[in-house]
Amino acid sequence: MSASMHDEDFLRWTEQQADLLRAGRLAELDVDHLLEEVEDMGREQKVGLQSLIRMILVHLLKLDFLPAREPRPKWTEEVMELRAQAESRIEDTPSLAHHADELYRKAWPQARRIADCSLAAYGEEVALPDACPYSLAQVLAPDFLPEPRIGSDTADD
Repeated sequence: MSASMHDEDFLRWTEQQADLLRAGRLAELDVDHLLEEVEDMGREQKVGLQSLIRMILVHLLKLDFLPAREPRPKWTEEVMELRAQAESRIEDTPSLAHHADELYRKAWPQARRIADCSLAAYGEEVALPDACPYSLAQVLAPDFLPEPRIGSDTADD
């Protein structure tokens, strides 16, 4: 019964499994689905950190390669917020730090594609680098922000 409940009413299934665990009724647990869910929870932690790293990279590329003045403060705020989320995630799940380099490598090509499309939407034809121009330490550093590489209008006239 609990196996079908897993598919039909996940919340009720989780409550039931928690009740069984608390009561020590281990033989009644839906072990196969429990194992699947525990493994998924671990994967989701990694996917979440990779997503944060990817979005930080996208915003760093925009800050670096788009000379426009107006969106910079918004992107800077978003980088700071995303970094705070990544920091919290790593503090809450310290073993994620061991996966950060792998997640950073996976996030780079995704971020490059997203940034390329975003820059094109701003009318910018920029050749983004093939290799990530930022180290993982820079991506996660609370105070690192690139200066625009291209004829910036951010300087005061």
